[in-house]
Amino acid sequence: MSDEATITTEAPHAATGLPYSAEDLRTERLLLRPLNSGDLENEHEFERLKDVARYLYWEVHDHDESAEHLRKRIAMNRLAADGDGIVYAVELPDPEGGHSRVIGHVSLFLKKAEWAKFEMGWVFHPAVHGRGYATEATTRLLELCFDTLGGHRVFAQLDARNEASARLCEIIGMRQEAFLRQTEIFKGEWSDTAVYAILEQDFRVGR
Repeated sequence: MSDEATITTEAPHAATGLPYSAEDLRTERLLLRPLNSGDLENEHEFERLKDVARYLYWEVHDHDESAEHLRKRIAMNRLAADGDGIVYAVELPDPEGGHSRVIGHVSLFLKKAEWAKFEMGWVFHPAVHGRGYATEATTRLLELCFDTLGGHRVFAQLDARNEASARLCEIIGMRQEAFLRQTEIFKGEWSDTAVYAILEQDFRVGR
């Protein structure tokens, strides 16, 4: 009998919580909710920043471009078939009951329902970096994937130069699985892509 540890995994299964319509998700300090038309000014506040757009597929947005971008993402509020996505506004409520503000957004895409595979992404205003908000929001998104949607695997793809996002992946328990060298021309130059992922079993152990 081998002395090596036996590795056990969950039996293969499809995503079990579909279809899913976006609803409010809460954390200790944040509210994750579907986007709405009232989010335009908050969204444009960080979409117009070069530092925010640096590693994203879109360029810096003017006000009209932010409005169109928001319109498209508001429609992303349900997961039912492969390719569907949800974008949540990450809202920082005022503890005194005053005006809340949107500090970023997190997104979730159903890549393959049969394999319970999801992709996640995020964008946050630079002014709130270093306060743990991104960790809090993305951890809540993982809970949605594994506890509600029956996810098996969640992954994120990022420009390998994006050190802040790479650190976030590691903080929430993802492992780097691939480093794709010069895999695409991104904003006029060759770009490397890093792939991070977490499995349901890893998520359960890490809680």
